[in-house]
Amino acid sequence: MFGVPGGGPNLDMIGAAQEQGIDFILAHNESAACIMASCFGRITQTAGVAITTRGPGLTNAVNGLAQATLDRFPLVLITDAVTREQSTRVAHQRLDQVSVAQPVCKWSGVLGTDEPQTVVREAVSLALESPRGAVLLSFDPTQPGEKIRSEKVSPPMSRDLSPEILQRLHKAKRPLVIIGLDAIASTELLREALRDAHVPLLVTYEAKGLIPESWPTYSGFFTGVAAEYPLLSQADLIIGIGLDSVEPMPGPWPHSAEVILLHSHPVETAYFGDPSLIVGPYASLLPEFATIFQTQWPETFSRPMLSAELLALESNSALTPQDVVRLTQQAFPDALATVDAGAHMLVVMALWSSHTPNEVLISNGLATMGFSLPAAIAMALANPLRKVVCFVGDGGLGMVLAEIEVICRLQLNIVIVVFNDATLTLIQLKQGEGHGGSLAVGYAPTDFASVASAMGVQSVVVQDRDEMRAALDSLGQGPSLLDCRINSTDYVDIMRVARG
Repeated sequence: MFGVPGGGPNLDMIGAAQEQGIDFILAHNESAACIMASCFGRITQTAGVAITTRGPGLTNAVNGLAQATLDRFPLVLITDAVTREQSTRVAHQRLDQVSVAQPVCKWSGVLGTDEPQTVVREAVSLALESPRGAVLLSFDPTQPGEKIRSEKVSPPMSRDLSPEILQRLHKAKRPLVIIGLDAIASTELLREALRDAHVPLLVTYEAKGLIPESWPTYSGFFTGVAAEYPLLSQADLIIGIGLDSVEPMPGPWPHSAEVILLHSHPVETAYFGDPSLIVGPYASLLPEFATIFQTQWPETFSRPMLSAELLALESNSALTPQDVVRLTQQAFPDALATVDAGAHMLVVMALWSSHTPNEVLISNGLATMGFSLPAAIAMALANPLRKVVCFVGDGGLGMVLAEIEVICRLQLNIVIVVFNDATLTLIQLKQGEGHGGSLAVGYAPTDFASVASAMGVQSVVVQDRDEMRAALDSLGQGPSLLDCRINSTDYVDIMRVARG
């Protein structure tokens, strides 16, 4: 369990958990604790558990709840509360916690005296039920509590794999497949079905690693941006497998090709125009699709590989974002990675190679800054024998800076790689006249190496490629931080290539 406790019931639960052999990880921030818990749940295929106190503990956890729900990570958050028997007298920290959390949870309610074991068991099941997400239990032992009510999403359309759809599939000459996060649980089945298909295969950020990047049909990411349009525009049929509309960027759907979505459960589809949605187990749907690809794609179809384009960009900088990622993976080829929101993610996601799902974690549905450091803590706890690289910008690290102490306290095998340009660069690239100038996006320079060193973490400032190589060579096991001084102007061309 992860959390920041208050007194009373929180401490009772932590003590009871320890009696059952459940460790408690003390965080500094409630949202960070929720991210740790939900990431631990995602990696271990369990429901992550977090504990916070009432009032500010719950309100400060809201971003972590939203991250779990929109990124489809399983989380159960247990808070204490101003009890019903005290509520007419005590106003201090009294909130309608259930209503506060409801918009960012799959379900929120009171855990009371009425069948608490059943309620907790159902909360865990609901958090793990697709689409995965957060469940809040507000603990109040002075009232019966509530029974969990799961509200499933109704699809706008749900069709069987009918002869009509099969006929349309067989007629397609240039089908293209986009694979999303819901398919991760069926990775081996999906690979078997698509191994010999001569069609372009795109994956979302959340599904990174599901399709081996060495496959000749692997064609990069689908994120819903203009840079992907040339390939998508050549398709006469787009097939989404496990594709969730929470994954792509907001924007239009300009593609004229017919869209067929396969999903294990009902989902929203409006983002993709007017698609056909087929709901069912992938084990029964995928074999049908594996036999129908009679395509007229060229023998070697054009794959606009973002990684090659990014590495080919010219720069006068002594250390580019591409250098940071490339040299880090050369030093730690088998490392796991977490990635924060910000301009650096465009480089990391494209250049960092992974072989299986869940080797790279990113907040995609919520796209929250302050994600990668608590995610790295969860990754390291779940994979104690592997190095974890936490890629983060200066803005995101500033939001969760205190969690470096957790890494040091637990002596986790994490290297924090900070893209330090003292700027909210992704926002700066969107600025125009009258948008506040540097006051809106610029920070004073921060020496993150000194800050981390003061917390007991081995830390180095690197300003060019040679210093980066030397710093990476000097790192051993345990916590470390590389404060990489980069130039934000390099992101102008990176943005143009990555997003068009």
